[in-house]
Amino acid sequence: MISAKSPAGHGIHSPLVFDFVREVLHQKDKPNQLNEIEWYRDWQVNSPVVLKNSNFGAGSKDLSKSSPLGRLIKNSSVSPKIGSFLFHLSKWLKAETILELGTSVGISTLYLASACPEAKILTLEGDSQRATYAKHSFEFMNFNNIEVIEGDFDNTLAHAINKVPKFDLVFFDGNHRAEPTLRYFKQCLKNKHDETAFVFDDIRWSSEMYRAWQ
Repeated sequence: MISAKSPAGHGIHSPLVFDFVREVLHQKDKPNQLNEIEWYRDWQVNSPVVLKNSNFGAGSKDLSKSSPLGRLIKNSSVSPKIGSFLFHLSKWLKAETILELGTSVGISTLYLASACPEAKILTLEGDSQRATYAKHSFEFMNFNNIEVIEGDFDNTLAHAINKVPKFDLVFFDGNHRAEPTLRYFKQCLKNKHDETAFVFDDIRWSSEMYRAWQ
């Protein structure tokens, strides 16, 4: 992730990067939407719900047959800090089309949708129970601009790409292996424009992911 020594972005010569640092990286405002998501996250962390794991092919380190919802959120969902970054980035981009690879139970998607409630959001998830739970979360939080596409990314990504000609933001958080991540990135390049932002989470998940990032 880009960082800047000056909290205000001073010393950065590019106007675009200066604006990005000020409005995204060092954005201190905390809109009510972020409080609502964090309330929902805390509520779900304490939920007694247990989800069966139906997909073991996406690089997950959790190979158990089931996972408590709270553990999934703590281990697999973005942190409030990263969620805030996604929120402010989406808002700064004025994103109208967003693609997310890796819905999990939908926490990261809520940050994206809260920032851009009018955007068309496609989110891909390989695990059927997590996808179903995410849909319930989106309904509960009153978002109707999110489409969950369930299945292996090898099959669903091409479908998503065909649905939207250009993406403003693509967030990779669903496969923690180098070769598939690079392959999916190359597929998504077909739908980029000059201002498309690509965000990769968990680049230090494993040594091969870090090599892929380099």
